[in-house]
Amino acid sequence: MMRPLFTFTLILILLAVFSCKSRKDLEKDTLPTAQADTVVVIEPVKPVERPTEKSEVIYYERSACFGTCPSFIFTVDSEGKCNFKGRNFVDMIGDYKGTVTEDQVNAIRLQALTLGYDTLQGRYDQPMVSDLPSTITSIDGKRVLNRYNGPNLKLLYNSLDTLIVRVAWEGLEDNKK
Repeated sequence: MMRPLFTFTLILILLAVFSCKSRKDLEKDTLPTAQADTVVVIEPVKPVERPTEKSEVIYYERSACFGTCPSFIFTVDSEGKCNFKGRNFVDMIGDYKGTVTEDQVNAIRLQALTLGYDTLQGRYDQPMVSDLPSTITSIDGKRVLNRYNGPNLKLLYNSLDTLIVRVAWEGLEDNKK
């Protein structure tokens, strides 16, 4: 028990020592001091959000983590055409296409409606907490990033996972290289 704790502590100390800038480097990087009568306004940086295409009715993404979290993107357009991009720790790595029925899409919409999806905030996150995968969904244009202290959307995620399994996927040419 002590050895892993010692190793972890040693790694943290080494990271802290070798990743910090020296005091001289920090002084070079700082902004000049403003005059007493000058007001400096700094706008907060907004995260880059992936725009939702108008024809996209379902978007479902699971992001990577430092472990074995499944990582993929699944989309469905208004005509029932769907795409799957498997990145890590999923059975299908690469790009795939398939189709779903209107009834299958409507079942996802009903599941979201039942869970109050349309009333949720757009982002549940805490940037200070690392190594948590994100689950990003968008249904009919309503986008929710759920990473930390978010709502329990397991039923919706399970419905989406089930839909993915039921699609007859066709691998794209890029997968054969």
